[in-house]
Amino acid sequence: MKNKTTLLLTALFISLLVTTSTMGQGRFSIAPTFSPSYQHLNWVLKYENADAAKGSESTTGISVGLTASYAFTPKWSLSAGFLYNRSSGDRHFDNFIDPASTQSYQYKNWQLPLLLNYIPSTHRLSPYFSAGLLANHSFLVTNTNTMHSSYNKIDNGLTYTFSLYGMVGMGVQYRVTPKLALIVQPTAAYRINPPSGSYSFAYSPWNEYLLGLQTQVKFTF
Repeated sequence: MKNKTTLLLTALFISLLVTTSTMGQGRFSIAPTFSPSYQHLNWVLKYENADAAKGSESTTGISVGLTASYAFTPKWSLSAGFLYNRSSGDRHFDNFIDPASTQSYQYKNWQLPLLLNYIPSTHRLSPYFSAGLLANHSFLVTNTNTMHSSYNKIDNGLTYTFSLYGMVGMGVQYRVTPKLALIVQPTAAYRINPPSGSYSFAYSPWNEYLLGLQTQVKFTF
């Protein structure tokens, strides 16, 4: 898991460097990016194929950062971003023995989206479609009931530390000038690397999705 995670983040970082280093002929752009977020998770933990515990969590937050894009053609582009996300919400837990409990948590995350984008029209106002991957690293988790915080390395193996999502988006792009455009795009992402559990324990099912409303102000060079 550690090697796969390192390779993925290396690939995302190299993609970001490639897009940001390829400047000229109006192909390169950079965009301040903002997105409110909503995340929901529910899971069942099984022990030797019997339900041992269940839980759910819903959080809301904000992502801010920069997105760099390289246009292969007037309609196709590749974008890579680096975002800071802060979110909070309640986690519900029930082990079927003790009374169910609810704890409040706050998360601070780094997010790296890598997306292929398509604009079907070169008109001033056009639909804007995206598909790709979103990597999320929760580097600081705080239980706001106890005020206990934990700093997490990306490869520590905890279920909440590193998440990889398949991501899609569908919105609009409005070209204000030939060099300036506004993009507003609802996005949806589903986690594709659910935790594997351990000996005798398994998460089945693990359902986790993330919704956002990505807004970019894109400057083209």
